[in-house]
Amino acid sequence: MKNLLSLLLFSMLVLLGSACTQEVYEIEHANTDFPPGVERNEQHPLKDSIQQVVDKYLELGIPGVQLMLKDRNGYTWTAGGYANIATQTPMTIGRVSWWFSITKMITATLVLRAQEQGMIDIAKPLATYLPATTLRGIPETDQITVSMLLSHRSGIVNVTELPVFQLEQLNHPLQQPSAQERLTFVANKPLLFPPGTDFSYSNTNFLLLQLLLEEIYNQPFALLVKEEILEPLGLTQTFIGLTMEQMQALPFPHYYFDRFANDQLEDVSAWNAALGNTSGGYGGVAGTPIEAIRFMQALVTGKLLQPSSWALMQTWVQGKESTIPDYGLGLEYYQYGTGGHQFGHEGDGIGCTTMMIYFPDQEAYLYINLTVGRQLYGPYLIKSVDMKNELCVLIARQ
Repeated sequence: MKNLLSLLLFSMLVLLGSACTQEVYEIEHANTDFPPGVERNEQHPLKDSIQQVVDKYLELGIPGVQLMLKDRNGYTWTAGGYANIATQTPMTIGRVSWWFSITKMITATLVLRAQEQGMIDIAKPLATYLPATTLRGIPETDQITVSMLLSHRSGIVNVTELPVFQLEQLNHPLQQPSAQERLTFVANKPLLFPPGTDFSYSNTNFLLLQLLLEEIYNQPFALLVKEEILEPLGLTQTFIGLTMEQMQALPFPHYYFDRFANDQLEDVSAWNAALGNTSGGYGGVAGTPIEAIRFMQALVTGKLLQPSSWALMQTWVQGKESTIPDYGLGLEYYQYGTGGHQFGHEGDGIGCTTMMIYFPDQEAYLYINLTVGRQLYGPYLIKSVDMKNELCVLIARQ
C-alpha cells in the first residue's frame, strides 16, 4: 500500500508495545529452497551485478531480501540477510511473502475478465453495480466509472492515508477493520477532484472493486482469486484469506519497522500479517517469488486476458503534476533508463516492501521483496527506494 504514515501520529502514539511484536510465525521451516525443476543459470550475465547491489544494501541494514529475475538468459536469484533476526535464521528464496499492492494487478484482471464475460461494463458508473447501502456517503458514485476506479481517477480519498485509519492501526494493530468498516472511514469525505479529471492513488478504489466483484459474482473475493487466477495457473504457493494457523504453517519471514526513523528496527510480524491478510482487493495476496513471476508472465503473454483487455490495461493516465504517465488499469508505469517504459506494481506493508515489474525491451521479469517497511520518512524509506531503483536501472540498461 502506497501511503506514508504521518510522523506526527507516530511521535504521539507509541503505545503498541508488545502488541505489534507478538510472534505470528513460531515455526521454522527448512523447506524454503527453490522449487525442484527450475534451474538457475549460474552463468547469468547479471548474477554478479545483482549480488553486488544486494550485498551493498544488506550492509546498510536491510534485514532480509528475496530477489528473482527471469529474462532471455533464464533465471537468476538471490536471498540475503535474515528471515528472523532474533534467531539469526538466514533468508532463503522459497519463502512466502506478502505482496500487498501487487494484488491490484490481480483485482484489475478479475474486473476485466468480468467485462469479457459480459457481467460488467467498466465505462458505466459504480452505482450501476453496487447498492446504495454499500456506497452510502461516497460522493458522485453515479459519475465515477469502474474504469476510473481501476486507473485511480475517481477522486475518492485513500482510506489508508486517513488519520482515523492510522489511529486504528496504532491502537489496535491486530484488530483490523472489515471492508465495510473501512468504507465508513471515507464516508462524507469530499472528492479530491471531479471524477476523471486527475490522478490520485487510492486504496479505496480497489476496495470498491473488490466489493463490486463480490456483488456481481455473489462469491467472496478470496474464492474468486483462487478459482479465476490461482487454480488455472497452478499457483499452489500463492494465498489469500489465510487463517492464523495457515500463516503459522507457511514459511513467512519476519518483518521489521523503523518506528522512530532512527535506524532501530522492531519486529512487526504480527501487525504486518494482520494488515496484509485483511487488505483484500488492494493488498491481500501473499506468495513466493517464482509464483509472482509466473502470474506476471501469464498476464503479459495473454493467458489471463483477451488482447483487447490487455490493451485496455495498458491505457496510461497521467496526473496534472506528473512528468510521465502514472498508471494504467491496475498497472503502475515506470521509466528506468533511456529506453522504453516498464510496468508492474509495488506493494507496501508496515513491515515490508515488494515489487513485481516487467521490462518489455529486455523480456525481463523482476520480483523484489524486502522485509522492512518504508511507511515513514526516514533511513529505511531511502534505503529501500534506492535499492529498488538501482536494481531496476541495472536491468533496464541491458
